[in-house]
Amino acid sequence: MNVLFAFMLLFTNWYYIPKDSPAVPVKVESINLKLKSDELAFTFFSLSDGEASLIHHGNEEKVLINTGGPGTEEELKKLLELYGVNQISAIILTDKELYNMSSLKWLIDDFGVKEVIAGDSAVSELKDENSISKLNLHAWNQDFKQDLFPGLQTEVLFAGNGPGEGTDISFTFARHRILFMNSTSPQAKASLMEKDLSNVNIVKLPAFGRNDSISEEMIKHLDPQIAILFYNPGIKPGSDLFGLLNDAWVDVYYTRKHGTVTIKFTDINYELFTIFQGEEFK
Repeated sequence: MNVLFAFMLLFTNWYYIPKDSPAVPVKVESINLKLKSDELAFTFFSLSDGEASLIHHGNEEKVLINTGGPGTEEELKKLLELYGVNQISAIILTDKELYNMSSLKWLIDDFGVKEVIAGDSAVSELKDENSISKLNLHAWNQDFKQDLFPGLQTEVLFAGNGPGEGTDISFTFARHRILFMNSTSPQAKASLMEKDLSNVNIVKLPAFGRNDSISEEMIKHLDPQIAILFYNPGIKPGSDLFGLLNDAWVDVYYTRKHGTVTIKFTDINYELFTIFQGEEFK
């Protein structure tokens, strides 16, 4: 059996599908990405509600992006345990709809979070929370740039507080570029269309794919290889979304259908695999 990334595959409740045997799921106990010091991985967790993504760096630091929907703490905890995560350096909050205070406080307490990154308005609100105000709170505004990890550059492409607006962040690692789209307002779309995004490999789609969340024009502007779509039980993806992406030759990974998605990056290429919960095969 070809063991992707040399993972340990023993657990009875989680499965992945090896490249050489696409129809046969393999049980997984734990996942060790075995990242070298100059490698990186993004994991997009499959939850029953909401978004949560993890950046793993080869120096063993980890950053979580958003916290998942209300009531998904136990699901997220099991997934973090599956990936051997016992400490999180920082949490990035991109949109008020994509995190909740109870999950944030739980993550801070259980995973030793020292830093929370968000937009101006969110940081102002967090300063009023006694259990959070003592942390390092950093506001990322539009056009802000920072090396989050060695070799990983972040840039805030758009930041807004109006309806349909959040923080849209570009992550660049070697020749790879991952775009977390969160805003859907006309102003946000116009701002992104003015930027050179032709080297985006992977895009996290905004607003759970609801109608008009991303246009054909934007898809062509980005021309990504992979699109990630999270699941929200109260939102049905737009009827033409998958057709638009398929017509543009974009591989779509929908967490409700494909499970948790991990993409491991080296300086020149990347590999993708998915992890399913057992009940998805029943």
